[in-house]
Amino acid sequence: MSCDIRLLNNIGFDCSKPAKAGLETKALLINRADIDKTALTLSGAAVTNISLTSGATAYSIGWVKQLGSTASSFVANENGLNKFSHTFNCRIFGQGVEDAHRVAELANGEYVLVVQTKWGAGTDEAFKIYGLTSGLFMTEGAQNSGESDASFTFVLASQEGFEEQYHQYIWKEGTYAAMKAKFDARLVD
Repeated sequence: MSCDIRLLNNIGFDCSKPAKAGLETKALLINRADIDKTALTLSGAAVTNISLTSGATAYSIGWVKQLGSTASSFVANENGLNKFSHTFNCRIFGQGVEDAHRVAELANGEYVLVVQTKWGAGTDEAFKIYGLTSGLFMTEGAQNSGESDASFTFVLASQEGFEEQYHQYIWKEGTYAAMKAKFDARLVD
């Protein structure tokens, strides 16, 4: 790779794809070790053939309104290879035994997040992936009986020094309908 990195195309505005913020109300959390890296194909920011290892599953996480969100931040690197840090803010609404187990699991795992954005709804660019090459880890978590309906709020984020090349990866695997079916089936073909 050349150290002389330059802008290679225009940055325009496509009226057929107007700006639209937000996520749909469900995402997939995947244990990073469960991604079949032999099947995965990366072409720049485009991802195809996202599959799981035999016997693995992706886990859905749901929320209401805008209580689940993603963010990416630019991280300048003194060595010249700048990257992006990702965060996913969400909450676990329940307070039962199973909810406590999920919090403990989140606290100790490494994850990849697949979300469906409202931007590009119905197109082959609606699904974004975070943590694909470096993982997401719990960096914050709190529960207060008098706030946020006593839910456990948490943040999964990139670790410092292990950011990713793109501010988001875009899952582009066939048509929107095919990707949506695979997403709804938690990536099981």
